Amino acid sequence: MVEVVLITNAGEGFGRTVALTFAELNYDVVCADKDVELAAKTAAEIEELGGNAIPIQADMSSSKDARLAFDKVFEIFGSLNGVIHLATHESNAALRDLTETEFAELINEDVKSTFLVLKNSAKLLDRAWLVLIGPPKSANLPHMFGMRGAITRMAAAFESRYEDLRVNVIIPSRSASDPEHDAHLADTVSYLASPYAEGVSGQRLNIDLPKPPNIEEKLLPEVRAALNENFLGDEFNDYEDEIFLEEELDVSFDELEEKLDNDLELDFEELSNV
Repeated sequence: MVEVVLITNAGEGFGRTVALTFAELNYDVVCADKDVELAAKTAAEIEELGGNAIPIQADMSSSKDARLAFDKVFEIFGSLNGVIHLATHESNAALRDLTETEFAELINEDVKSTFLVLKNSAKLLDRAWLVLIGPPKSANLPHMFGMRGAITRMAAAFESRYEDLRVNVIIPSRSASDPEHDAHLADTVSYLASPYAEGVSGQRLNIDLPKPPNIEEKLLPEVRAALNENFLGDEFNDYEDEIFLEEELDVSFDELEEKLDNDLELDFEELSNV
């Protein structure tokens, strides 16, 4: 029998990576997201890969939406084996600058949504597993410690009360990057969902992820090659040579800089006419 998983905030980031991973494991994947277009994109990717997925619009910080998300799964599939909740919203504002509105948003997106996922799971699921993914450790400001602490303690209290519902928390070392560099997190979630982790519950796992690629590494090879040719080619080397030969050529740096600016201005004019 095919198992069913509900993944919240599945439209992008860790949620998308985890959704793709569970599709590869032959789960029926329910992609829930506040932005239904993003959820539909992830579901379409899964379908293209031969999996089975449906998108649903759900703001998991809304009591109504959270309950409807669970009800929709049972309406379509008749069962639900696991829930993966992404509570990874973060703020990089210093505590002294954090507004009450921003703090309330953090509470809603991370803590309240987790509470509603646990509440509906307790009401509607008889035997299942849950994985909560909290804000990354790289978000190391006082209010972010509070969000991670609240999620962790709720999960621990939930585990002690509901023996047939396994719940664990994952704290990634950094924010989401891409499926390749976030694979370790997805693999850990899939382990916690597996029979091998049957006795694992009430745990918090800190997951170290590799450094994400820089902007240039994310570009397609042909784009990188074009950029290198345009910006690191002969013309750039010519300017570099001119700078180092300034005394020999009896040209001031200001003149070289002006020459470079003029050439760039002409280049931009040519591009705008294309």
